[in-house]
Amino acid sequence: RSAGSCMTMGTASTMASMVEALGIGMPDNAAIPAVDSRRGVLAQLAGRQIVDLVRRDVTISQILTRQAFENAIRVNGAIGGSTNAVLHLIAIANRVGVDLSLDDWDRLGRDVPTIVDLMPSGRFLMEDFYYAGGLA
Repeated sequence: RSAGSCMTMGTASTMASMVEALGIGMPDNAAIPAVDSRRGVLAQLAGRQIVDLVRRDVTISQILTRQAFENAIRVNGAIGGSTNAVLHLIAIANRVGVDLSLDDWDRLGRDVPTIVDLMPSGRFLMEDFYYAGGLA
C-alpha cells in the first residue's frame, strides 16, 4: 500500500524495529509509512536528539548495553522478526564490546510469544502495525 520501504517483516523492517528496541532510533521509526508526513517530523526530532546526545557526551556504547541487546532479542521474538537479526545484532554487539551469542537468543527468546501478525508469515503489513501503535 505504501511506497518507499518494505512493508513486510523482512530484514529491513526487522532491523528498523531493532534500532528502536535498542534505544538508538526514535519511537515510530520502524513502522511509520515512508509517505506519511510524520516521517519528516520524526527526522527533525532525530536530528535534535543526536545533537543533544553529542552535547551531553553520550556515546553509542553507553546506549548499546547488554540490557539493550537483551531487550532487542525479546522484541524480535515478539514481532516475529527476521532471522537475519540474529547475525546483525551479534555483529553490532561485538563491535561495541558486548558478548552476545546464539545461546543468548535461545535463552531470552524461548518464552517470548510472537504477538505481531505481519507478512511474510502473517496477514498484515508494517503500515497496519504503525496504525495499531507500532512498537511504542
